[in-house]
Amino acid sequence: MFAGSIVALVTPFRVGQVDYVALEKLIEFHIGSGTDAILVCGSTGEGLLLSEAEREQIIAKSIETSNKRVPIIVGCSSCWTADAIKLTTQAEKLGADGVLLIAPYYVKPTQNGIIEHFQTVHESTNIPIIAYNNPGRCAVDMTVDTIAEIAKLSRVIGLKDSNTNLARVNFLKEKVPELKLFSGDDPTLPGYLAHGGDGCISVIANVFPRLVKQLLTSWQNRNIEMMQTTANMLAPVSEAMFVEPNPIPVKYALSKMKLIENELRLPLTMATDKTKRRLDLLLASMH
Repeated sequence: MFAGSIVALVTPFRVGQVDYVALEKLIEFHIGSGTDAILVCGSTGEGLLLSEAEREQIIAKSIETSNKRVPIIVGCSSCWTADAIKLTTQAEKLGADGVLLIAPYYVKPTQNGIIEHFQTVHESTNIPIIAYNNPGRCAVDMTVDTIAEIAKLSRVIGLKDSNTNLARVNFLKEKVPELKLFSGDDPTLPGYLAHGGDGCISVIANVFPRLVKQLLTSWQNRNIEMMQTTANMLAPVSEAMFVEPNPIPVKYALSKMKLIENELRLPLTMATDKTKRRLDLLLASMH
């Protein structure tokens, strides 16, 4: 159902409000660039900083603009299971193609608690789910056995994994070969694919969607020389886009490309002058 290059889309703001004109422009930019699916309201999209009404409008606008040309996936992450059910139900009712559901953050559940969280959301909804493991943001790490248990649920069809231990991919392919594995860490994407990954949910695809797609396509076609060339081009991008917390750098880069305003919501703040200078040089060298 979902494969290839999936962008973790930013949410554009203008004077404190969601900029739906820019959102439509971003979606058309990605469809024209070969992006395979679009994730809205994730962490890159400042999903936890959006109101319920804003989420509804973003989801509806994204689905309307895509018009089934690419799947729309919705970030429905919460540390509270009942809230995750509410967010997932909202996305399902609006007609989203799937949801991304993170392991509960901050509360530090046990592995059994993580499993029950996913089971409860699964039992309460009827939409495809991509599980999301991000120990850096959540302070908990889903083990291979936990992921394998969650993958038994009929509508858990994929995993976005931001654990940088690439050897896990091999164990996951062995335990749950039917589960689609998506890299959630741009700098290690080439290695993730080489270990058996199926695709990515990418931050840097916001800025360079064609190159991220090219990286994946060259790997699928076993054009290793092209993959290495593309990976070398993207390496400094992957580094620069995370010198400050995501999505601070990527939003500045998109503003320089005239795609959005350079606006974030507190507690996220604007890129520092040092970061801006670095990104200016990077963009100048890439275009």
